[in-house]
Amino acid sequence: MTGIRFAQDRQQAILTIAVLALLAIALYGPMIGWGVPLATAPERTKTFATDEILPLEALAEMHNTFVASKPDRNYGYPWWHYFVVSVAQAPYIALLVLSGGLQGLSPEFPFGLQDPVGALRVLTLIGRSVSVVMGAGTVVAAYLFSRALWGHVAGTVAALLTMLNYLMIYYSRTGNVDVPAFFWSSLGLVVFATIFTRGLSSRRAAWLGVFAGLAMATKDQAFALFLPLGFVLLLPHFHRLSGSRYSMRPILIGLSASLAAYVLGTGMLIDPHRHITHVYSLLFDQNRITAAEAYWPPHPMTWAGAVALTGDFFRALVALSSLPVLLTSLAGVIMAFRYSPRHMILLLPVAGIVATLILPTRLVVLRYLLPLTLIIDAFAAYALIALRQSRLRPAWVPLLILLCGWRLLIGADLTYAQYHDTRYGASEWLQAHVQAGERVEYFGVTETLPPLPGSIETRRVAGRVQWVGEFGHGPAVLRYLKEQGPEYLVIIPDWTSKPGMERSADCPAEVYDALMDGTAGYTLGTYFPPPSLLSGGWWRPPLDNPSVSPPVRVFARNDVRVRAGHQRPASER
Repeated sequence: MTGIRFAQDRQQAILTIAVLALLAIALYGPMIGWGVPLATAPERTKTFATDEILPLEALAEMHNTFVASKPDRNYGYPWWHYFVVSVAQAPYIALLVLSGGLQGLSPEFPFGLQDPVGALRVLTLIGRSVSVVMGAGTVVAAYLFSRALWGHVAGTVAALLTMLNYLMIYYSRTGNVDVPAFFWSSLGLVVFATIFTRGLSSRRAAWLGVFAGLAMATKDQAFALFLPLGFVLLLPHFHRLSGSRYSMRPILIGLSASLAAYVLGTGMLIDPHRHITHVYSLLFDQNRITAAEAYWPPHPMTWAGAVALTGDFFRALVALSSLPVLLTSLAGVIMAFRYSPRHMILLLPVAGIVATLILPTRLVVLRYLLPLTLIIDAFAAYALIALRQSRLRPAWVPLLILLCGWRLLIGADLTYAQYHDTRYGASEWLQAHVQAGERVEYFGVTETLPPLPGSIETRRVAGRVQWVGEFGHGPAVLRYLKEQGPEYLVIIPDWTSKPGMERSADCPAEVYDALMDGTAGYTLGTYFPPPSLLSGGWWRPPLDNPSVSPPVRVFARNDVRVRAGHQRPASER
């Protein structure tokens, strides 16, 4: 009888996993074409998504690893996901070589590609498909994690909540490393949940080590999840709680497996200098891999700074989870603490992220919290299951619909904004108005620009190349605009922009004000506000960067406005 029940449970789990994976792919996959580059010029080879490693970064890292290393290579992330993406892209590269679509390799645009527009589009879609699959795998892991703790129904509920998390929806559609790192981390957390409920064995320790090592080899922040869990495994009391005998052998096996996976995943057996430089830069020379501190200074080490940092953390948790899910999860934590205090061990990754990522940097980066949704959703599922088994049983389905529906509406709003991205409309407007020989210039980041044909030339204002961290250039830019400014000027916020800013921080405030009031010699030609399905309390929380449908303003020089008959939009009069 036990064997029959086991077979039924296994069949039920397999069917649920298949359905969840297909639903996740159907949800994430259709929008992977958002922001794919229109590679008509050297500065148009990046996507709209900030920090995405597509379309070429993975292949460039493989060239630097196996052929010839360049001194200015990207040390921002560990090596593993570059390798995974390049393996996925390799068949298409082989097809290009065989068909003559790739003739020789060059570090300069068009990189030997005979059709860079088509090739970079396909390479981007391949890389994003990897994220879609890993996003679906993470949803499956959310099911397995909560199923191991509280059963099939809890697992299904937790997986649905994780699937509908709007950060999951966004990052599963891009080539950022956040979902891949979460994928490997989630597999490790599934193994830890199995150890938590069934005890530690050498095999489980080995798999936990492998997944933890690959997660850290994808993104360093995974260290914050597994450090406190690894410490717990060293405690004899934990093993008594899980019903297993304390032994150092599986712990040493797990540690060895983690180190082996990490060394392999970071490419240290092939190119140790690359990862050593990455770690050194991360710890001692962060300006080499990011300039974020110039625009996002950390909170000061004062009481006021601590209060502000705490507020940022809780606001980020609400943004990550949605308020209804977070409150339900807190109720689940309280119930678990009351009836089974040992489950508080599962909250240790939260403490790990606070202790190793937030307090040292004195900043809260929303995407760094993404793995916490698996734990938050698990406790929310536990609360719903407890409600289902109580006298308030009729309320659990409406509450589930509320939690899932809230997240689904935010995800739908995100999808709507991606589909109707402001830069698509701005592209059509520019193509209709810019004439041959006229210049289009912009501030800040190149990849925020609308996709444009090769006939329209673009460059940063005044041809400035080394712009990151430049301040005090407002007077010089104003002189340039009045004396020899371009016919059109595009203003779009980017990763340098603080919340609420509708311009790049590279555009000085006095320049923006002069453009808006007309004293710079320009008039607003058109304005594309961020589109949204929702308003009020349903408004989706901002991402770390205004990557999706940022507000776009295109200013026309006054003589061009008179010639073309541009009218200031009513919304900006």
